Amino acid sequence: MDEPLFTETLAVAGVPAVVLVPLLVEAAKRAGLPTRYAPLATLVAAGLVAALAEAAPVVPQLAPFARWAVATLLLALGASGAYETARFLRRELGAERG
Repeated sequence: MDEPLFTETLAVAGVPAVVLVPLLVEAAKRAGLPTRYAPLATLVAAGLVAALAEAAPVVPQLAPFARWAVATLLLALGASGAYETARFLRRELGAERG
């Protein structure tokens, strides 16, 4: 049986790294990280996600932490994005009416 490629299985709590890394960088920028440091933050985030993805199967005690971290990131940024979208729509629709 052939093993899947490393890049095909790189996920934390079932979420692909290609989704998590940009979310981590966006969270850092929203927390105040200057945009000019985003490329460095991308490297750091990618390293953390890859390390967690590789360590989780070896150290099963990390699984609850990984699930918590991923859920927190997804829910927080999703809520933040929904809030920003609603605020934008209120502002734009209000400008059209008045």
